[in-house]
Amino acid sequence: MSFFNKQNNEDSGEQWRKKYLDLFDEQNKIEYTQQEKEKVLRQFIIQLSILHEGLDKYLDPILTHVRNHVKNELELEPIALKSELKMFTESIKNMPQKKETLKADLLFDFLVKQHMDPSQKNALRELQKSLGNDESTIEQSTDLFIEILKITEPELLPTERVESEDEEIIYIDVNIVCEQILEYLSILGIPEVFGGEVDLIKETLSSPQKSAADFEKILIELVSILLRIKEFSEVEQKDIDQFLFHVATKLSELNTIVTQTNLLAATSAKNRNKLDQSVFTQIRDLQTQAVKMESLDSLKENINQCFKVITSDIKTNYQNEKEAQSQFQNNMTELINKIIKIELESESLKMELKVVHTQLMNDTLTGLPNRNAYNVRFKEEIARYKRFQLPLTLAILDVDHFKKVNDTYGHQSGDKVLILLVKQLESNIRDTDFIARFSGEKFVILLSNTDKNSALFLVDQWREVIAKTECNMNGTVVPITISIGLTEFIENDTEETTFERADKALHEAKNKGRNLCSVL
Repeated sequence: MSFFNKQNNEDSGEQWRKKYLDLFDEQNKIEYTQQEKEKVLRQFIIQLSILHEGLDKYLDPILTHVRNHVKNELELEPIALKSELKMFTESIKNMPQKKETLKADLLFDFLVKQHMDPSQKNALRELQKSLGNDESTIEQSTDLFIEILKITEPELLPTERVESEDEEIIYIDVNIVCEQILEYLSILGIPEVFGGEVDLIKETLSSPQKSAADFEKILIELVSILLRIKEFSEVEQKDIDQFLFHVATKLSELNTIVTQTNLLAATSAKNRNKLDQSVFTQIRDLQTQAVKMESLDSLKENINQCFKVITSDIKTNYQNEKEAQSQFQNNMTELINKIIKIELESESLKMELKVVHTQLMNDTLTGLPNRNAYNVRFKEEIARYKRFQLPLTLAILDVDHFKKVNDTYGHQSGDKVLILLVKQLESNIRDTDFIARFSGEKFVILLSNTDKNSALFLVDQWREVIAKTECNMNGTVVPITISIGLTEFIENDTEETTFERADKALHEAKNKGRNLCSVL
């Protein structure tokens, strides 16, 4: 019974308390990550609603309603959002097909004041005169704004027009929006079960030409997938909550069994002490009576009576000990079984948490640490810099003409380029260097204990290795080059200022012709 002495029980209780607290900490981390994902989803929906506001008066109130709904954290429920999405989709289908005439004098006055170029001013006035009183010249606001864009922002013109006998389909340039969506998708930790659907969305977003109708379908499908991902994450969260409650219940049961067993041990010890005291008392009384007894017969009678009392006490104690031992053995068996079961369940949870942690901190395509892992590591490196004052350099690497690869050969070929690039980098970087996929074709590298001049020498060697690498795209050999921007962490720098400086150096390398390294 020494296993259940006071010190062992305290140690065992402390171990289980520590395990429970560790599980509780893991739970808090997962909750924080889910909140961050939900925050990104909120921002994503809000930005998209703002982007499309003003395109149609009929849809503006609906977009405002959806945006206000999403802003309210207390109302962000999957069922409600599904209802909002359904209402939004039906509203688009039922949009009135009406033509609006425009009174554009105020608009033109404003545009003329905003543009200083005389040629643009003259062109705007000519367009205004061409409208005159003829309301049929430009029947819809979309046509008017396209004409204005031709003058003020020619780089934002539609990329292509495809005409038929009956209608004209306008392909709008939504590349900037698509790139932003792809950026969000690269940041989000997409569960593996949704990987295929999200890859199809990425493939569509990466296609060179998309009409407004195509983009609308992509957007609706993407929001639907994101809502299902949120539901899936909530189910996983609920499962973990239930498991933690189950563990807490089991720990409580274990505590009850240990307490009962300790009580049995204490009762048994008390009964033994009681027996010892009874025997001692009987023998002491017998000794006292033997001295006073004058008759041998009286002495024999007293001795017999004393032995009867002692025998009865021994039998009673034996029976109590037997019952206590049986109960003790049952408690021991139950305790061991529960401990084994909890250990198995805990091991299973550890494996699940390890998988979740890997998904949260690693890029699914390349296997590299992702942006979340980079943020954690950068904080650690900054703390190390402040403590030891050892040099630290940040390098941002970007694949040259990556969008062209995606547009020409497809999204899967682009993935192939990234995987090949990562393989080459991992073969050449030092063990002390930290590389992560930041987003899309952009990677970040932290070079600890390395100043910017030494870092430049290293990364330029990597650049040369990559420049000699070729990728086979369906029988076509495609060269791969990278541009790199570097900067050294200096006193009073933050993560943001360091990254901005390195990103500026990267753009400098791009502007100088690509396949270069630049230092700021």
